[in-house]
Formats: sequence, structure tokens, C-alpha cells
Amino acid sequence: MTKTVAIIGQGLTGVTAGLMLAEHGYDILLVGAKPPLIGGLQLAPNGLEALRTIGLYDAALSGGVRLDNIAITAMNDGRTLAEIPHPQNRVYIGIGRADLYQAVEAKLAGKKNIKRMAGPAISIIRASDKMELVLENGQTLYVDEIIGADGVNGLCRSFVCGAQLKAKTAPYYAMRNEIEARALPRLFSRTQTQLILGDGCHFVSYPIAGQKRINAVFCASPEKLGPEWQAQLFAPHPILKYVADASAQWVKLPLFANSLPASWRRMQVTLIGDAAHIMPPHLAQGAGQSFEDIAYLKTQLQEKPLSDALRSMAILRASQLKSTTSKASLTGQVMRLSGLPAQLRDSLLGLSGAHLLGNWLADVWQANS
Repeated sequence: MTKTVAIIGQGLTGVTAGLMLAEHGYDILLVGAKPPLIGGLQLAPNGLEALRTIGLYDAALSGGVRLDNIAITAMNDGRTLAEIPHPQNRVYIGIGRADLYQAVEAKLAGKKNIKRMAGPAISIIRASDKMELVLENGQTLYVDEIIGADGVNGLCRSFVCGAQLKAKTAPYYAMRNEIEARALPRLFSRTQTQLILGDGCHFVSYPIAGQKRINAVFCASPEKLGPEWQAQLFAPHPILKYVADASAQWVKLPLFANSLPASWRRMQVTLIGDAAHIMPPHLAQGAGQSFEDIAYLKTQLQEKPLSDALRSMAILRASQLKSTTSKASLTGQVMRLSGLPAQLRDSLLGLSGAHLLGNWLADVWQANS
């Protein structure tokens, strides 16, 4: 009999996992509302290789913008601190979340073994050899496996880890925006990641949607994000002043402290993506690592039954992610330096930043291969 898998969470991780498992012949229930798809994401070589395994590599390339390097400048005076070229044989892209989601949905269309259910799940209970999943509308589902892709503080993480392991917000926020490229100087449309380091804050941008839109993110502590934060922080800057003029529609999102649970699986419930490993955004590894979860699960399914494959994925990936999440957290700490430490950071980047950061990124991209 065909096994039924409920995937809680219909973000990019959830629908991608659903697609992969449906293609393996399982009956899939995608549970939850489609989330808002704000801005873009970067996919480094390891994330793209995961998409190749899953079967979405070509779709990502066609919808994304290949980025050639990372240009790092100082916020206080605009001087160049470092430029890190991406190796020619390693593809690195920026892509709109909505664009990638649409590519996955195009592959989902017409698959008869996938059913989408909008009602949020409110409880999970073991029921003999099945898992009982109760939805807010009162509907009860009985499934063989549940995959939790419902985020860092979702129902599945609470079931697997206990309520005491709720992830804590970090003492800073990300302001995210998606701006029409024509409203900004052509500098922003260059095929590169712009990283502007400030005193206790930083700004990141890169082109998406065929270089027609710019994904922009500003990270800072709450005290820097008062009502006039753009006027105070962006307006004096020779480049960022154009961002301040172009759009006021910023979305404020909390960032989470590094929080890896000891186990990703309990009974027949398995965590993936942010539910398992909320990734600090400073190495552009959040989406890529979620895709690596799915890619590894796919390889395990070639030789193991579903429950064993999920168990193997949970154990191995939990071990692999320790180093990457730690490096992402450390990178964030360096980006948030203020005062004299920030000045020393900028001086060091000016001296040998390209070499140091190039090696740092290469290690991250290779860590889980």
C-alpha cells in the first residue's frame, strides 16, 4: 500500500519536499497556507547542487541571475574593502522567492498524488501505527509520516523538541525590500552581491528577476530602527540615499539565534529546513541548506524505505549543520561590530579580506558535500 506523507508548511522547503516525494510515488498532503514570498534569496554552489539532485537546477538557473562576486564597501565613507570573485566553475545566483516557488508549483501541477490543504494543523498524536493530524477546521488526517517544514516555532518543532526549545530571537532585525531596478542607479543591477558594512549594521543587495528588481536587506539592532531610520542611516550615504528615495515599503523580520535541536525526529515526525536548523542569514545558506536536506533524503530513498531514509537524513544532517550554523553566527557577529572593533574589521578586510573570506566561503560550500 502506498504510504501517505503529510508535509506541514507550504513554503519553499515544504513544496519542494512534497514534489520530490510525490515523484517517488508517495501520496502527499501539503498542509498550511502559502506564506508571503518576500524578496529574494542567494543560492551558493552547494544549494544549487542540491537542486540538481532534486531536479530543479535548470529551473533555478533560468529564473535566477548569476552573481559574479561579492563587493564589500564601508558604510561610513564608501571605500572598497574587498571584492571576492566567485570561481568561474562554481555557479552562484540570486533569485526571487516567488520566481523559484513558481518553478516548483509548475512541476507540482497535474500530479494526482498531491493534495493541498489550507487549514493549519493544530495537534499531532500517535495513533497506533499512524500519526493523527488535526486541522483547525476540525478535519482529522491519519498518515504514515509527517514532515515538519513549518518553521522555527511551528507545531512540528514543538512536537519533536518540546516547547522549551523554541528558538530565541536575536537582538537584531532584518528589514527586507524588493525594489524596481529602474528606480536605482545602475550600480545596483550589477551581477554581484553588494555588502555595505556599517557601525553595528550592514546592508546587502543583489539583482533578481532578470536584473529588473533588486533584493535589499538591512540588518540592525532595534535601537537603530526608529521611525526615521532611513533618513538617519541611508540619506547621508552616497549610494544608500537612492534606496531611501526609492521605497518605504520595508518588511521587518526578526532574526533568530543559532538553535540546533539534538534530534530532528520523534516517532514518525521529522523536521527539515528552518524547523530543524534556523540558519543565520549571513552566509546566504538558509534556503540552500534546506534543499540539501531534501537532496540527501532523495539519495537515501534510493536504497532505504521511507522511515529509514527520514531517520538517516535527520541524524546525518544534524551532525553536518553544526559547523555551518556556527560559521554563520560568527559571520553575523563580525558584521555587527561597532566602534573600534568595526574599524579594525574594516582595516583587516582592506588588507586581506578577499583571501580570507574566499576561503571561508569555499569551506562552507564544501562542508556537506
